[in-house]
Amino acid sequence: MSQYLNRIEPEDVRFLMDVSEFKEFVLEMLGDARELVQVKVDYDHLEDQTGATMIRPMVKLEEISRLNEEQRHLLLSSGFSIDREPFDNGDYAMEQIFGQEYTIAHASEDQDGAFFTIEMPYRFYINEKE
Repeated sequence: MSQYLNRIEPEDVRFLMDVSEFKEFVLEMLGDARELVQVKVDYDHLEDQTGATMIRPMVKLEEISRLNEEQRHLLLSSGFSIDREPFDNGDYAMEQIFGQEYTIAHASEDQDGAFFTIEMPYRFYINEKE
């Protein structure tokens, strides 16, 4: 970096994350409970109250077989739930990765699949890394 660039602090940090990579993170977060469910990851474009379009990830969990009480508790201890909306599970997963100060700025698909462009303020990025 130049001596000048070192004196300027960036405003935002951007990440590109494949949906398949996001699914890998979700499976890791599920831990031992991953053997109990099928995980489907997707996203949708929604409008908020102001009419702005938001991109929200969805993590849908489906039981592989009927869960007993112990298995259900194992799944719930991961922070995910079969009974929750897929958007809630998606938000939870994103917060585990990026903290609460992130924005999904863009979602695109190309020949390699879908991916997210995620932005977060630099000051929160630095705090999350520590």
